[in-house]
Amino acid sequence: MGTDPTTSAVNRYCQSWDLPNLFVTGAGLFPQNAGYNPTGTVGALAHWSVDAIINQYLRQRDPLVQT
Repeated sequence: MGTDPTTSAVNRYCQSWDLPNLFVTGAGLFPQNAGYNPTGTVGALAHWSVDAIINQYLRQRDPLVQT
């Protein structure tokens, strides 16, 4: 997850830089082990992504972050 498509796979909404209709959720987004139990963080990121999908993506079907 990041702000640059050359150094990250997804943007801050967990949306793939290459395929705008692909959203990735889960602990696989973390490049390192953030702690012993990332469940809360994974849940918050999933909620953030779903909110963006419902309120932004479904209206335009474009990338949520422009490069």
